[in-house]
Amino acid sequence: MKKIIFAAIAVMGSLSFANAQSSAKVKLNVELNPFQSIEIGSGAGQSNDGNGVTSGYDDEVTLKYEKAADYTNGVQKLVAKQLKVSSVGSGYKIKASLSANGNFTKVAGNGAGSYDAKKLVEIQVGGQSASTDVNMEFGPFGNTSTAESSVLGKELDVKYIGKPLSETTVKDLLGNGGKDTKAKYTIDVVYTIAAN
Repeated sequence: MKKIIFAAIAVMGSLSFANAQSSAKVKLNVELNPFQSIEIGSGAGQSNDGNGVTSGYDDEVTLKYEKAADYTNGVQKLVAKQLKVSSVGSGYKIKASLSANGNFTKVAGNGAGSYDAKKLVEIQVGGQSASTDVNMEFGPFGNTSTAESSVLGKELDVKYIGKPLSETTVKDLLGNGGKDTKAKYTIDVVYTIAAN
């Protein structure tokens, strides 16, 4: 009888030992953190008339004045899906800053060495305009500063508008160059994203 009781205790002990090793409990957490990101979208590289993008830049846009109507009416270029943004936790706004204190710098031609961007261009992001300045802000995008305005990988169109140019402006920009002398001016536009 003692052997039966001892055997029963041994079996019960081994069963509880086996049960202790047959499971493990893990707590799995999912944590969602707010963030904003901006990058060049799928429309990049399609806006410089097939000339490619200058090294060190993510995209390049050239506005060309080629005929009388361009000078009197202005020119524009829409870059579909140029920017791709994600904003989790809130709506967002896009900020753009211009290099050289908001002045275009001459890279070719005989005209003025620099020229105020306010007099030459406007920029629209996602259909929203801002006054041209060294620092611009477009938005808000999304109605709230809560998570209901979150977006992931949203691509935004950007429109670059070259303003109509007066004869005086044309003379300033072309300078004393001859009939075959082009003038080219450049400025960097840096886009960033911020929460509403």
